[in-house]
Amino acid sequence: MQKIKRKHLPLYALSGFGPGLVNLMITAYLIDAMSTAGFLKNIENWTYANKTIVATALFSVFVLIAKVVDGIADVPLASLTDTLKTRWGKRRPAILIGYIPMIITFILFCFPLETLENSMKNTVWFGILLILFFTSYTLTLVTYYGTYSEVTENDSDRHYLSSWKAFYDTVQYSIGYAVIPLMVGGLNIRHIALLISPLLLTMVIPFFMLKEHSTLPKDVMERAKEEGMIEEEVSFLQSIKLTLTNKSFLMWLLVFSIFFFGLQMFLSGQNVLASGPMGLNYWQITIINTAAFAPVPLMLYFYRKIMKKKGFRFAFQTAMGSFAVAMLMFSVAYIEWIPNEYIRLAIAATGATIGSYGLGAFFSAPYAIPAQAAADELKATGKSHPSMYFAMQGLCTALVGALSTSIVWLNIKEITLPDNPVFGAHLMPYIVMIACVVAIIAANFMPKEYNEMGKEK
Repeated sequence: MQKIKRKHLPLYALSGFGPGLVNLMITAYLIDAMSTAGFLKNIENWTYANKTIVATALFSVFVLIAKVVDGIADVPLASLTDTLKTRWGKRRPAILIGYIPMIITFILFCFPLETLENSMKNTVWFGILLILFFTSYTLTLVTYYGTYSEVTENDSDRHYLSSWKAFYDTVQYSIGYAVIPLMVGGLNIRHIALLISPLLLTMVIPFFMLKEHSTLPKDVMERAKEEGMIEEEVSFLQSIKLTLTNKSFLMWLLVFSIFFFGLQMFLSGQNVLASGPMGLNYWQITIINTAAFAPVPLMLYFYRKIMKKKGFRFAFQTAMGSFAVAMLMFSVAYIEWIPNEYIRLAIAATGATIGSYGLGAFFSAPYAIPAQAAADELKATGKSHPSMYFAMQGLCTALVGALSTSIVWLNIKEITLPDNPVFGAHLMPYIVMIACVVAIIAANFMPKEYNEMGKEK
């Protein structure tokens, strides 16, 4: 594949912006919007129909199935895109195969079949759409991320590309968690989802920027004769074996999965936490989320400075630590403990600012580590299967995220007390905080190379 010039990498990093934002819409807003549980304010806009339009217990199982299928599908889909043989190459056709159904299923997800309480039709309808959306989204994005090690010349360019992707993720989350809550003051959440759907067009960028050769066997052989070299094709089982025997990468997966359990629960339920236990309205939620995302570029600068001096592991531990402190402050800003809403807002906004230090790290690391692992392996062995590293990471996070956001979160937020209908939702920041602390401890056992990664030589 032809390399992309460094000056064009910021544009290439923008490709996943639209798909990432609509995925955030589904996981953080639309799934919760099926039920009124946990909400206290602006319920008519936070939910599809100001009522519970699915059978919650069964729907939580559908959400679990959808995310498990999504995670399991990562592996064969990664192998598909790494070995696809067409005259147009392997990456652009694979992106197209996932891109079209991703658009269709997202739009359909905004339209319930009916607005009856505990509707079985809606439960099955949205459950099937979730499975189709997550699978097509996975194929599209795992293919795109798999190109990160192929379109860059060196380590510096890979980190440059990942840093730009982290910047766009910051913008994406700022829109998702600061702008969208503000819009909820006047629009229903599913109408907001439809308004942002045109941003899916950012995924057409790779169709113009990727320059691929034919991957048909006869064309590959002819090119090998001309260039005198060829990348060794890796079979499905061999690709899995190579990835699962990379001990350094597996240790990263362990640490990231523990932390991701808490992170995903928070991202999926932050609107319920703010509207319910914190008792805040839409403009106050916007203030909190602005406090969390506006400082990220500056915080990312400090994070990079720490990593250059102390290495990746220590820097990532400090990022998780800042997030744990933020969760502690969110738990304090509890409507049952602090009657004054402006004091709760001030505490929550302070916690969000502290937690913003970690957000840039959480955005960049999941792109940089798999891309670096794939590039190192290609350099050492000549074997190229970069999408599989992203797929294995996606499999782990999908399974952990499914457990966190479906079985645990959707049922915990249903816990109520006679005088406290949002007691269950208030448990969430404690769970996230515990996950952060456990991940920090586990990171101490990461291989020595993670101490040196990112250090300024």
